[in-house]
Amino acid sequence: MTSKASVRAAIQASRASMTDEQRQAQRAAIRDRVLDTCAELALPPGYRVAAYQPLRTEPGSMELLAALWHAGYQVLVPSTLADRDLDWVSWAPDAHFSARLGVDAVGSAALVLVPAFAVDRVGHRLGRGGGSYDRALARVARGTPVAALLYDGELLDDVPVDDWDRPVSAAVQPSGWTAVGTG
Repeated sequence: MTSKASVRAAIQASRASMTDEQRQAQRAAIRDRVLDTCAELALPPGYRVAAYQPLRTEPGSMELLAALWHAGYQVLVPSTLADRDLDWVSWAPDAHFSARLGVDAVGSAALVLVPAFAVDRVGHRLGRGGGSYDRALARVARGTPVAALLYDGELLDDVPVDDWDRPVSAAVQPSGWTAVGTG
């Protein structure tokens, strides 16, 4: 099996080679897939959706956060603590962050959107390697959809995994929302 570092490096290189126009088009399609699925899941306004503010080349977008907020969801984004665990704050367009909600706030989310370099069909997620999301995902309520946002081509047949890695239940790519894992 390929190492985590080599998979990350290959995907980082692929992401870096995308033009801004390609990245924006894929991010817009991901936004649409997420909003469509929120409607299909019948998540009513007011529910919490945990998401993240993407780095420059990551899938996901500030437009996705704004669209969720405008749809009436309480959007939570993480704040990394000194020990690399994730605290959560409410997010709103053009607003300063509110008070920290605590590491357990993610457990009240009706949908959790996470960054990833890759996901496999079993639900193994390859993140940045710090373990922050693995700790946070341990606090997500059983049965809550946890979806990794990916660009097309990042849903793989096999992803390197360690015992502490937490699975996801879906991969969201511009081409669609794909259920992964066993449940």
